[in-house]
Amino acid sequence: MTNQSDMTNYLQTFVEGMISSGVEQAVISPGSRSTPLALLLHRQEKIETFIEVDERSAAFFALGLSKASSKPVVLLCTSGTAAANYYPAICEAYASHIPLVILTTDRPHELRQVGAPQAMDQFYLFQNHVKEFIEMAIPEGTKTMLDYAYWQGMRATDTACQVPSGPIHLNFPLREPLLPDLNQSLITEKTTEVLAGKKQLSEEHLIKCVDAWQGRRGVLVIGGSHTPTEAEVFIKLAETLNWPIISDPLANVTACGKESPLIMSYADLFIQEVEMLQQPEVIVRFGMLPISKNTMFWLQSLDERTAIYFVDETGEWQDQLKQAQVAIQVEEQSFAQSIIDKVAIKTLDSWSQQWITWQEITEQQLNELSEMKVLNETSASLLVHKKMAKHGQLFVSNSNAIRFLDRFSTTETNHYQLFGNRGINGIDGIVSTALGMCAINPDRQNVLLIGDLAMYHDMNGLLVAKRYDLPLTIVLLNNNGGGIFSFLSQRQLDETDFEPIFGTPIDIDFSLVAQLYDAKYVKAESLEQLGTLLETTQRQPEFQIIEVVGDRQENVQLYEKVVAGLKEKFGKNK
Repeated sequence: MTNQSDMTNYLQTFVEGMISSGVEQAVISPGSRSTPLALLLHRQEKIETFIEVDERSAAFFALGLSKASSKPVVLLCTSGTAAANYYPAICEAYASHIPLVILTTDRPHELRQVGAPQAMDQFYLFQNHVKEFIEMAIPEGTKTMLDYAYWQGMRATDTACQVPSGPIHLNFPLREPLLPDLNQSLITEKTTEVLAGKKQLSEEHLIKCVDAWQGRRGVLVIGGSHTPTEAEVFIKLAETLNWPIISDPLANVTACGKESPLIMSYADLFIQEVEMLQQPEVIVRFGMLPISKNTMFWLQSLDERTAIYFVDETGEWQDQLKQAQVAIQVEEQSFAQSIIDKVAIKTLDSWSQQWITWQEITEQQLNELSEMKVLNETSASLLVHKKMAKHGQLFVSNSNAIRFLDRFSTTETNHYQLFGNRGINGIDGIVSTALGMCAINPDRQNVLLIGDLAMYHDMNGLLVAKRYDLPLTIVLLNNNGGGIFSFLSQRQLDETDFEPIFGTPIDIDFSLVAQLYDAKYVKAESLEQLGTLLETTQRQPEFQIIEVVGDRQENVQLYEKVVAGLKEKFGKNK
């Protein structure tokens, strides 16, 4: 057999292995050395392929596909710096447990370290940001090597999906000629079924938890990303115990459609302002810490009388506060349901009622603010939350956008899903990740809430929307710079230092950006107009940019006014 035939069989068999472990989509960035894998993936009927020439955008797009589908997604690029552009998205995938299968192609061994072009060292390129690195063997056509290729495709994909999920990197050294035999069929088709169980506690340990929690003054703290269905289980657990529940926006507790007075959606605003006469006896944390710094400070202020339980599905000990007295390494949802089934004693209403009162007072304070009734970045963000359609998808950018939702979101009945990139918390790749989300369910309402700097960082990603007709509505909060720094200690600097280094105005006309990528553009002039535009997206999804012009100082002043009002209402500091 020829080198071309051997390579074709070897790579086809590898692809079959990935399919056997659940791969259905691949994102390809064109290049020479990746030609055989690109063609075989593109022609594989069982795999939907997307082409994105910008590798950084491609990687984040794959990240969005995997987030929204909860399935492994393949990334493919050529040799050289192409793979290095994957790095930011891979860091995010590793930190947020997203299963990506990264395929980089490479010069064969005889062309390495001899000055051949495009031959950088790709061994362990992503270091500790992937679960595993695999240097594939040079393609051969023997049965032994075909079995090896299939096994690696299947095993690598399955490893990416195992808890904790994450990216896997496979590097393929390929010799020329690089064109595969496109008329060649697989020698043998193989399938492998993978059966896996969930990590559970023993009956003895479950009863121990129930006995320690039921009837006690407790608080549920939910971090990390969860589906609306998972969020409903957490709310049911809170109601079963009669405990208040504090959550991260990405936990979808306020978006899952289930209303409960125990949901403390305004905890970030009131938790540092209230006088807590009774300390909680139990804190049960699921996953990473929520975004709220005030919640973090409150948790840090608790003394040893509070028993802190940390439910860590990944087993990675991601307890930032290092407070846990009991670490529970178990599949979260089945554990929560098991506790629900066993709890027989609810905590007295007096404990939860004071939290409900704090929530109600904060809501009243917000309703009294005239600023919440006119268009600004805060009210616009809240309106996006309120106007999401049932089963819609909202991607929220880092920095200010997600904090507006964390502080001001109400509990809605619209049952949509909220996504974000909170593994590394960067603002790069947000547009591309949101478009990956949109590509999974293009018939639904898909919205991206993003600031101007994050938008600028990933404008290249808009080409994917144009190429594949992805109907993403982008609500652009434009305060002409880095608005988050106006909330941080850097704002104490003199304007001559602050503005160029932290304010960083970019002065971009985003109507021209929309024109470049064939997107509809609208500048919202009022809250009512924005509401109408968002309602239209529920019925008629389309690729568009809706710009909301904001003011950095206005955002800070509104937040400080809310906090000052709560200080007065709660009287903690009087």
